[in-house]
Amino acid sequence: MPNNVTINLDVRNSASSGDGYINVLASNGQTYSYKYSGGNGSGGGGNAEFNGRGSANVVVQLHSDQRYTISNVTFNDPNNQLSWVNHAPTTATIHNQNSVVQSAYYEIFVFDSNAGATVPCDPQIINK
Repeated sequence: MPNNVTINLDVRNSASSGDGYINVLASNGQTYSYKYSGGNGSGGGGNAEFNGRGSANVVVQLHSDQRYTISNVTFNDPNNQLSWVNHAPTTATIHNQNSVVQSAYYEIFVFDSNAGATVPCDPQIINK
């Protein structure tokens, strides 16, 4: 049975300057940047890989200042293996049924309460 995976997410309200953060446009049209760390996928950039069958959880912890909270999680999941099971302000727990081989994506939406903007951040989950 696969082990649970913990991933960290940091969000900034500015563009990256080549420091490993990924630039993205927020809902207000401003450039933000985010960086995933941890995970057990190649490169450790927030990707999660599961070898063998059996359910497991991916726990994403937001490590940014208090203005940021997790507002939503969506999936590009062709076999409906993923579901969002924890709705805490700074932690998103994603349950992976892990019953079929697939590559899927989840996208964490982080809300910036100071700007009233939502920032999309997306890594990958792979079932091997």
